[in-house]
Amino acid sequence: MRAGQAAADPGAPWKVRTDGKFFALGGDRFSFRGVTYGTFGAREDGALFPDREQVKRDFAAMREAGFTVVRTYTSPPDDVVELAADWDLRLLVGVFYPDWRYLLGRSRRDQRRVAAEARATVRASAAHFAGVEHVLALSLGNEVPADVIRWVGTTRVAHVIEDLAEIVREEDPDQLVTYANYPTAEYLPLENLDFLTFNVFLERQPDFRRYLTRLHHLAGDRPLILGEIGLDAGNDGAGSPGELHQAEVLDWQLATALERGVAGTCLFSWTDEWSVAGQRVEGWHFGLTHSDRSPRPSLTVAAHWNGTTVADLEYPWPSISVVICAYNAAATLDECLRRTAALDYPSLDLLVVDDGSTDDTAAIARRYDNVRLVTIEHAGLSTARNAGLAAARGALVAYLDADAYPSREWPYFLALGMDSATVGGVGGPNVPPKDDPRGAHQVARAPGGPVHVLLSDDRAEHVPGCNMAFWKPVLAEVGGFDPIYTAAGDDVDLCWKVLDRGWEIAFHPAALVWHHRRPGLRAYLRQQRGYGKAEALVEARHPDRFTPFGTARWRGSIYDSFTPRRVRGRVYRGLYGAASYQSVYRSGGHALDIAHQVGVPVAVLGLASAPFATVRPAFGMPAVLAATVLVFLGLIDASHTRPPGGVTRRIRFRFGVATLHLFQPIVRTWGRMREARSARRLPRSATLAVPVRRIGRNVWLFAANGPRAELAAALVSRLRSVGLRAVSATGWESFDARLLGSLLLYGDLVSSSHPDGCVQVTMVRRPRLVRALAVGVLIGAAAQLSMPVGLFLGAVALADLARGLWRTGPRFLGRTIGRWSPEAVE
Repeated sequence: MRAGQAAADPGAPWKVRTDGKFFALGGDRFSFRGVTYGTFGAREDGALFPDREQVKRDFAAMREAGFTVVRTYTSPPDDVVELAADWDLRLLVGVFYPDWRYLLGRSRRDQRRVAAEARATVRASAAHFAGVEHVLALSLGNEVPADVIRWVGTTRVAHVIEDLAEIVREEDPDQLVTYANYPTAEYLPLENLDFLTFNVFLERQPDFRRYLTRLHHLAGDRPLILGEIGLDAGNDGAGSPGELHQAEVLDWQLATALERGVAGTCLFSWTDEWSVAGQRVEGWHFGLTHSDRSPRPSLTVAAHWNGTTVADLEYPWPSISVVICAYNAAATLDECLRRTAALDYPSLDLLVVDDGSTDDTAAIARRYDNVRLVTIEHAGLSTARNAGLAAARGALVAYLDADAYPSREWPYFLALGMDSATVGGVGGPNVPPKDDPRGAHQVARAPGGPVHVLLSDDRAEHVPGCNMAFWKPVLAEVGGFDPIYTAAGDDVDLCWKVLDRGWEIAFHPAALVWHHRRPGLRAYLRQQRGYGKAEALVEARHPDRFTPFGTARWRGSIYDSFTPRRVRGRVYRGLYGAASYQSVYRSGGHALDIAHQVGVPVAVLGLASAPFATVRPAFGMPAVLAATVLVFLGLIDASHTRPPGGVTRRIRFRFGVATLHLFQPIVRTWGRMREARSARRLPRSATLAVPVRRIGRNVWLFAANGPRAELAAALVSRLRSVGLRAVSATGWESFDARLLGSLLLYGDLVSSSHPDGCVQVTMVRRPRLVRALAVGVLIGAAAQLSMPVGLFLGAVALADLARGLWRTGPRFLGRTIGRWSPEAVE
């Protein structure tokens, strides 16, 4: 047994492990407070480290300053590992191998040789450190230059590093792995690493804060480590302005990293003593200590922040009420309350709203002394949320699902997310627990789950109801949750109402909750059918935020760590590939999303034409094309799915996820269509009763009892309440709203305040030319194959046109206005 090695079973509690966005050791949070060490000149045994006595003194000083992690750039010899164990320091070990930057030319043979040597070196290091308690992780490289990646190929470099990670896991399944990247190569896709490490040197706090938030999105559900941060202190001597500036910058860097939820930092570096390729580097002043180990002011700053947690930040922590709405949630509520009741936030008010449960939900809530129970008759999710809002005592009202539980720092990061007077709400990510069953992880990688939609790195268009918080006055301002939503859709409706009132919704990537998914195909499809019904209700209230196909028209980007990305983002490399920050931007994928949400249901209908092939072979072509489309989409979904670590039968897992991808749009569309008609006929509260009379074929005259805009808004609301799809203008159009009468015809609602004291309203009908042309081509093609089919499709088109003319015509609208205004006259 080597020095520092512990005899234990795999997964033993003495190994540091990832825990969501942070690290854990045993049952406690592991505080990752690191410093870089080396590289140094070679000593007698060839190791690039100081002699044993100097390492001993350095490690003792590090421990005294509160450091817990030492990052090395080469594999440490056994005596260094022993000394780390003596001082209870964990090692982030850099595995050095000559990578592609040392090659001349683009020989595939040379590139394969580099990869083979890297695999051999990593395998030897992984075997050597297997089971060593104080080796926290292996770092499989450091800053392969962006020029080199562009030269060799992004995919080839990424595949080699990912292969190295799997080699480590073959030798030691408990060993964590990472790779130290830097902003110029941000786009390098490394999704099988246990945590993300980035070396970041930024000297302006707003830029630093903004970039850390961006890196969180690249990390997804994994911890984010800053592998190098710091500043050159200059060579003006002890106590110089340069050293004071270094300490000042380090102070706000560490404070910002803590506020942004960074899991750990490695300060660059411990000492000015530094060598490269056996040569001493002069003029290097990044160290917390000088070459003789005399301290700089920055070491005092580091020692202060090493003993600080997010709870110690000087911040006006608002009181928070956590509302947990539960209906027959006995299976998960105890876990939720056990974790939530243990939170150490200074002013936390915990409520469980029992929505008329028939199981032990209420009894479980009563077991916790610091949890208040609110019991109501069963009325649905929105009514329960409103009951929690009414009972809440906190300034910030946070909502947590009964099948979820928070990370330890969750309320702190929610509060920190409220970082502007314009922010009315905040949310964070939700991820499935790692020990959830296989089916739950498949569902987590399927579409239609609770995901956040971001307008920017820290501003959201939507945050899921399982992890969201709003100021109590903001919820009151928008009228709380609409009771019509009994199971889903309430969070989308609320977020859009908050945004429509001019508030912003923030997103904090470290405000994480663990959220159990429903395992199994049947449970997933039942949930998606319910989501489809809720989507129809949301569309009736926000038609301008939906496409003609009935799918949400998000203005932001959907972010999900688990659902496969069907199209790679675009990389901004700068002119001649010289940009300092070569960021990856999400783009494309919309066609494939539409192919799933619209194309899959249409393809299923196309399969129904298969029996007609017995009449005429050509009639079977739609079925053949539909089957080809479904198989093609399924293969794409399976190929892009990344199973979680430790999953066996990975191909079966992939095709299980692909099956969910294909079934989801069918049942969701079915649920949406079944609910659409009744959803559009829901009563509306916004009405105006003013004198009105018809003065022309499609023109009405209203008495101006208020602003014209209010009258137009009330009229749009009335048209929606009778089942018409009225889309409000965005402000760039010359009309007030567009009334979608049918597939082939729409009407533009236009109002004008003239003459004095009056408002005139008209409906201008227009054909939907592109669709009409497409329908005409389809009818012509069908007629060539079969005249009866062509005539039938033509009759359907005429009926649709007649329906549009009626729904945008004077008689239908006159009846609508007549029912709306008791003083209306013909």
